[in-house]
Amino acid sequence: MLDRLTLIGALIIVAFISVLLLPSQSAASYSTYLLLVVVLATFQYWNDIKSVTLFKWILVLVIWLTASSLWSEPFEWREFGSILVRALLVLAFVVALAECQFRGQLHNWMSTAFAIVGSAVITASITNFYLEQPADGRLNGLGQLDTHVVAALVYGSLLLFAVNVLFTDAHRALVGLCICSILVTIPTIYLSDSRNAWFSVPISCFVLCLLHLVDRQRFLICLAATVVIGVSILCVVLLNPELEKLVLPRGDSFRLAIWQAALSNIATSPWVGLGILSPDDLLIDQVIYAHPHNMYLSIIHQGGLVALGLYLIVLVQSVKVLLRNLGSPDAKLALSILALALLAHLFDEHELIDKIGSTWFLIWIPLSTAVGLAWREQPKKEGMP
Repeated sequence: MLDRLTLIGALIIVAFISVLLLPSQSAASYSTYLLLVVVLATFQYWNDIKSVTLFKWILVLVIWLTASSLWSEPFEWREFGSILVRALLVLAFVVALAECQFRGQLHNWMSTAFAIVGSAVITASITNFYLEQPADGRLNGLGQLDTHVVAALVYGSLLLFAVNVLFTDAHRALVGLCICSILVTIPTIYLSDSRNAWFSVPISCFVLCLLHLVDRQRFLICLAATVVIGVSILCVVLLNPELEKLVLPRGDSFRLAIWQAALSNIATSPWVGLGILSPDDLLIDQVIYAHPHNMYLSIIHQGGLVALGLYLIVLVQSVKVLLRNLGSPDAKLALSILALALLAHLFDEHELIDKIGSTWFLIWIPLSTAVGLAWREQPKKEGMP
């Protein structure tokens, strides 16, 4: 008989496989709709999650961003309904993955499944790259990962799963598979030609390795030293025109101009934002940019400084929970993925509330893991399933 948690875990894995292989976001979301039904139908198993402070903050953040639909221009009931469904899918996923972590499923088999699936998909992606030889010379992913930046960042998160399994699983065959996955993923990310991924993925891998090799105090010291060294190197690159051209051949890819234009729009309603349904495309020098290319600016655009404040609270609370639970491999993995997301989202991504996609890999997996760990810290109630 199929266990309920095994079913939930399988639906999560299938949903992420769909993102990696299916080009249609709607088709990839079918598993998440079923996951929502299962979560709602088994309320009695997870209703005590309401006592977890971190989950409450996530709930407030999601509700606020959804409510921002009401002051969006233009406002459409159909689009509001779509945002509401997306918010429910996100919350159902948070509950489902948090419970999988809480009950031990994430560590027992789900992380390994992510690593195995990731190695297969990344191998297929790099094979497809050499067969098709794209005109721009950049490796794009399969399925929904049809841009080089998004593909590189998601593959970076899958790389972290493989590295984490390498540290935690002694099974020889699995270790060999993870090593092969790492050896395939590194050139895949390089061929994406995404400077964002080149910068953020190695740092997140370094964070994960530090977490496994040193204690919490040494980790914080090493991380602080790394930040100082990284900022120093960045300053040297930016101050040297030849180095800047070598490292950033496309300059800042118009990021400064895009951010300035986004800030000008946000200034019209800084506290509550323009609404999640309001268009965020920007016209600069007769070129339309689809979004601000910065998750934090996008959150302000949608829900204002209130939303950004809520998001920062969620991030800080999550990091605190993960640092308190560094004895768990899940916490180490979540922290490294979160490090990847926080860096990468300075330059890309724009939708925190959406159907399953890259943001779920980079943000909702680590946040849900933190909720599961915080849930584990709660006093167990008598009669709890």
